[in-house]
Amino acid sequence: MKSALSVNAALDELATLRGQDIAVEGILRFEFEGTALDHFPKAERRGAKDEGPLEASSVWLCAGSGALQFNEDQLRRWHGKRVTVLGTLLGPDEKLGGCGHFSAYPAELSARSIERI
Repeated sequence: MKSALSVNAALDELATLRGQDIAVEGILRFEFEGTALDHFPKAERRGAKDEGPLEASSVWLCAGSGALQFNEDQLRRWHGKRVTVLGTLLGPDEKLGGCGHFSAYPAELSARSIERI
């Protein structure tokens, strides 16, 4: 697997990494309307800024369309655990200003693989 970036590092480089395949390491959140990768360590997470996304240190996870889908049973077991996600980093929708549920995330990661650390 590629050398993994932290969530904050990936977000800091979003302008240059957008559309590229990258590996990102963080804490998996697998909940109803909350499938995301949160920055680790928790002490370094950023708070929401005015006019900015609510989840400033998280990226929304998606599996894209087609045959590749999340193994929901496995990801439920990994909820709250450290993982590395390999996928394509996508920027926010220009009209909505964010990604994911309620556009609360600054970026989206279209995942191809998720591995437990």
